[in-house]
Amino acid sequence: MSDSNQTDFLPVDVALKRILDAVIPVGESELISSKESEGRILADDLNAQHDIPAFDNSALDGYIFLTKDLESGQRKFRVDGEIRPEEDQPGDLKPETCREIMTGSPVPPGNCTVVPIEMISESNGEVVVNEVPDRNPIRKQGEGYQKGKAVLPKGTVIRPYEIGLMIESGNMNCTVLSQINMAVQVTGSEINEERNSNGPVLNGLISHWPGTTVREWPVLDDDPALVKERMLRLKDSADVVLTTGGISMGKHDYILGAMEELGAEVIVRKIEQKPGKPITVTRLDGTLFFHLPGNPISAVFTAEYYARKAVYKMLGLKSDEKMVAAAGKLENHRPGKTLFVPGKLQLDEENRLTVSSEGVMKSHLMQLYRDSDVYVRLDPETEIDAGERVEVTPYTTTRLS
Repeated sequence: MSDSNQTDFLPVDVALKRILDAVIPVGESELISSKESEGRILADDLNAQHDIPAFDNSALDGYIFLTKDLESGQRKFRVDGEIRPEEDQPGDLKPETCREIMTGSPVPPGNCTVVPIEMISESNGEVVVNEVPDRNPIRKQGEGYQKGKAVLPKGTVIRPYEIGLMIESGNMNCTVLSQINMAVQVTGSEINEERNSNGPVLNGLISHWPGTTVREWPVLDDDPALVKERMLRLKDSADVVLTTGGISMGKHDYILGAMEELGAEVIVRKIEQKPGKPITVTRLDGTLFFHLPGNPISAVFTAEYYARKAVYKMLGLKSDEKMVAAAGKLENHRPGKTLFVPGKLQLDEENRLTVSSEGVMKSHLMQLYRDSDVYVRLDPETEIDAGERVEVTPYTTTRLS
């Protein structure tokens, strides 16, 4: 098994570059219903199939008049029917009459003005205009988008909002990148399905990554033959695999030995960081394996910091989600490795984004995620003063506003 000539722990940035350089972008695409496209990635630019709006229509409920009648000073009109949204183009409006009009209804030909119902008095089939609006509440054809104009660019992550825009613009189907098939494999004879936390957590995180689908496999016992057989099955069924446990130096850690026997290429083996130092990344017949530590915090951190960025790059998305914040309360003591600590974002009295941390990541305590939003990167031998800018990486489910 190739080890990329790695003999020592890799610095974080060197390891991340190796991983991202090994990524092969998704090249296949498929045509699907726009209504079923949430979470997918657009493979092509999407253009409007018609003008938006498709025709001049009323922006509210009210009555519609010939503008020249209102400009003449006339304020009392006979009601000559109504116009509803489902109608085709209505006929001409007769002079000195009006029609009731509903929101979204097409307006008659010619220069017309809609008066909101709140500005109208009604009596015996006639209306009195009490006030003429300063702005004519008519939405003009094509004022949103014109037919043929781009509405969504290639690479857009489709959310419910984009689904609405696609349908509104006449795109009932869209071409999206094929999904990345991902697998989660927890290992360890000491772990039973009921007490398995790594599997559901990683499965849940990946479900938030756009352009992916994920399968959580049953817990794998520490048996060398079973491990080797399962790695082959994972390779044949997934594009990216996340395993947890079985990568240290213990007598029952069989993952890396199995990958070596199968001829896998080692991309990264051990990173100078805390948590997640033992992480190993391999590739077997085109399938990318992220072998994560078994400790819950280490597994989640390495999945979010390395695997997520690799998957995003495969999909053509921005893979580097780091941001900066002003340091609040941060611990300055550093070991000779890059330290990632849980941080809480907040705005100070000057509306600056700041981040504070209560301490290091303890590999077994998932409760650290309860009161934090980001990973704060603290490089070796670096003193951080209050207010100094530090790099932070949001969690998968962090919502920033």
